[in-house]
Amino acid sequence: MRSVQSLGGPLILLPYDAVRSWTGSCGPGGEDEVDEEETEYWRVSELVRDYAEPVDAAGVQALVLANGRAPTAFMADLGLLVQVLAHGGRTPPLDRAREVLPRLEPARVTEWSCGGPGLLFDSARCGRGVHDGDGLPVALPAGRYRVSSGYWLPADDTDSSLALTTVEWLP
Repeated sequence: MRSVQSLGGPLILLPYDAVRSWTGSCGPGGEDEVDEEETEYWRVSELVRDYAEPVDAAGVQALVLANGRAPTAFMADLGLLVQVLAHGGRTPPLDRAREVLPRLEPARVTEWSCGGPGLLFDSARCGRGVHDGDGLPVALPAGRYRVSSGYWLPADDTDSSLALTTVEWLP
């Protein structure tokens, strides 16, 4: 299964039509030489320290995932974003996520207004330079979603540690 990760900061999920408007760690005009603390990348990094949070960005409500350095996959059949914090054991991490999801107690639950199918990518990237191959397509229809996030940490280091985020459509 395809995955994406960042160079260290959070990942951002934006609808395709908003990706080019995202400035990331660049200035408003796409310039590279800017004070990092004045960038959109810095702003979302400060807002989202753990789990996943909706954040106003690029004129829409984005979903921002902490732990961006962890390889992240989307399991569309479950509406599940899986971040592999540490891989161990013989069970593939996505299989383990499928097993533990019913037992996971979410640590954070919020609502998010999704603008439609989009791309999950490194929030440091300037959207004008982001292409489909630079991120992970996430095919969610526009609408309101309940976002539940939590960690699954095994009792020992012989299994994978996972950050799991479910996105559940709300009528």
